[in-house]
Amino acid sequence: MKILLVCAGGLSSSIVMKKVRKYGEENNEDITIDAIGTPAVEDSWRDYDVILAAPQVRNRMKYIKEVSGIPVGAMSPQDYAIGNAENIIKLAKSLLENKEG
Repeated sequence: MKILLVCAGGLSSSIVMKKVRKYGEENNEDITIDAIGTPAVEDSWRDYDVILAAPQVRNRMKYIKEVSGIPVGAMSPQDYAIGNAENIIKLAKSLLENKEG
């Protein structure tokens, strides 16, 4: 699964990205994950299966959905704040299952 994290500038989500990557490795999950700022979404989404938006860019979700056409979800503030990789991966999987199902 290829996940694209989107935040205001791409910096705060890099911490979350590292935690998700580590969790995936420790649990033999095939996960590729990268973090970018909202302005880069239009040029960056094509190589990903799902986009997860940070809480601070929830107001941009409609735009993100329109430019990408792939499943988009918002991470909860609690999961984002502590980098709860397990819940973040569950959210991504849920978005993909709903797309396919």
